This record gives sequence, structure tokens and C-alpha cells, in this order.
Amino acid sequence: MARYISTRLFHAVIIVLILTVLVFVIARLIPGDGVLAAMSGSVDMSNPAVVEHVRAEYGLDDPIHVQFVHWLSKFITGDWGTSIGTGERVRDMFLRRLPVTLELFVFATFWAIGIGIPVGLLSALRRQSKLDLVLMTGTILGMSIPSFWEAIVLIYLLAIALPLFPPSGYVPFSENPMQNVVAMILPSFVLGTHSAGLLARYVRSSVLEVIGQDFIRTARAKGLSERAVIIFHALKPALIPVVTVFGLSWGSMLAGAFFIEIIFAIPGLGRMSVDAIFQKDFPVIQATLIVVSINILLVNLVVDLLYGILDPRVRIQ
Repeated sequence: MARYISTRLFHAVIIVLILTVLVFVIARLIPGDGVLAAMSGSVDMSNPAVVEHVRAEYGLDDPIHVQFVHWLSKFITGDWGTSIGTGERVRDMFLRRLPVTLELFVFATFWAIGIGIPVGLLSALRRQSKLDLVLMTGTILGMSIPSFWEAIVLIYLLAIALPLFPPSGYVPFSENPMQNVVAMILPSFVLGTHSAGLLARYVRSSVLEVIGQDFIRTARAKGLSERAVIIFHALKPALIPVVTVFGLSWGSMLAGAFFIEIIFAIPGLGRMSVDAIFQKDFPVIQATLIVVSINILLVNLVVDLLYGILDPRVRIQ
């Protein structure tokens, strides 16, 4: 197991290094002058001397490889730079927005797991029934409907026609816990819908595959109830591929959170990143992409380790 973990960690470090290079280069490929875009209106940008002074202050007049080494050496030590647009420390901006996005993410994960696993399990146990048909049709809809369209429909139905939820906005939990939860229901449900449908389909197919195995027939032959067979014998091996799928869907949920935050006017990392892209605010773009990428990488690393724990054959391979 130690060798399995060390191998996965080594691969993760290599991928992080590649990601840092890609993110740095891609941020520089965004069309337009970052200094002019980010500081337009805040200083006298008609004066070339001022523009050059600002560019030199942020090290943007150095060769790109020098900029990369300088940025990476500071980033590793926790200095993520200063926003060109706002003049704030990027790490402070990030930490202020992070709890909002994490909260949205936790709610969406609740919907994904709370809907996906029970629906998939129930559909497998009622295979070829009308209930199975209804549930699988629902999962296909959940996976097929674009998030922005689902968000618009739900806002119209549940926030305008039936004013059960606010159409947009965010209330900090420390100010009003109830309003905070109510405001997060719609955006988190939209964000978790696709993953719930994906999980349901994988749980169904995985459970159907497992309950046809010999050890399940042996458990039934021993006289165990169907509930005990499913819970204690079928569910664990059936969840092995589901863990992998959920790890992959975690990344797509994180990317989807960016759009959901814009649609519902939630002041999280997604909205901050989009604003930074339009302003070509290099320090913010780089820090956000790197931290989000590392987050997705860590989740997949945890999934790999869980996979090795659940199925010892993976460790041997």
C-alpha cells in the first residue's frame, strides 16, 4: 500500500508542475493588454510612462520565463501576488471567497449523493419495472439538460411564479443562517443535478452487475434476507466504480460552480475568476486556476487511494 501511495503522490507532483506551466502560459495568451484592461479608469493610462511603470511594478516587462520562475518561487511560499485590478492581496481575496464556493459545493454534493445513490439502487432493485423506467428517464433528463437552462426554468417556477426561494443573491451564514440555507437551495440543486444523474446510472449498472455474482447467490442460499444481501454484500463492491465516477464528476461540478455563481449572483471564486479574466488580472487568474486544479487533483488522488482500499487488486497492479 505504501508503494501504491508513493507512486500516486509522485504522479500528482508531476501533474502539478505541468499544470503550473500551462496555467501561466494560457493566462498570457488571453488577448489584450492586462495592465490597460485591469487598471482602466483607476490611473492615467493615457500616459505611456505610467503604463510602463505599472507593468514594471508587476514584473510584466520581464521575459516570460523570468516571470514564471519569479511567480512560482513566490507562490510556493504563500505569496500569491497582488491583484492588478483591485490592489488587494490575491490570497486574501481567495480566502474571502473560498467559503462561499465551498458551501455551494457541499450543498451540491449533498444533492448528488442524496439523489444519485438511492435512485440508482432503487432502479436496480426494480429492474424492468415502470418505476425503473421513470427513474432512468429522470436521470437522463438530469444529465442532458444544460445547467444554465435548468437554472432559468427553476428561477421562473420557484422564485418568480411561486416565490419560494430568492431568484439570486447570497446571505452569509453568520448574518442569517435560515436565509443562507434557503438562498443556496436552488443554485446547489442545479449544480448537483448532473452528477446525481450520472451517479444514479453508474450505481444501477454496478449493482446489477454485482447481484449476478456467485457470492451474492451464496449469501442468498444461506438464508439471508434480501435487504441484508444488498446492504452487507452487494453495496460495497458496487460502489467501487461509483467512487471513481464521483471523483471525476467533482471536477465538472467545480467547473459548473463558476457558471452557477454568475447566474445566481453568488460572490464566490467563480465570479471572481470571471471578473479577473475580463480584466486580464494575471495574478488572480493564475492563483485561482492553480488552486482549483490542485483541488481536483487531490480529490482524484483520494479517489485512487479509496479505490486501492476497496479493491486490493488495484494495489497489486
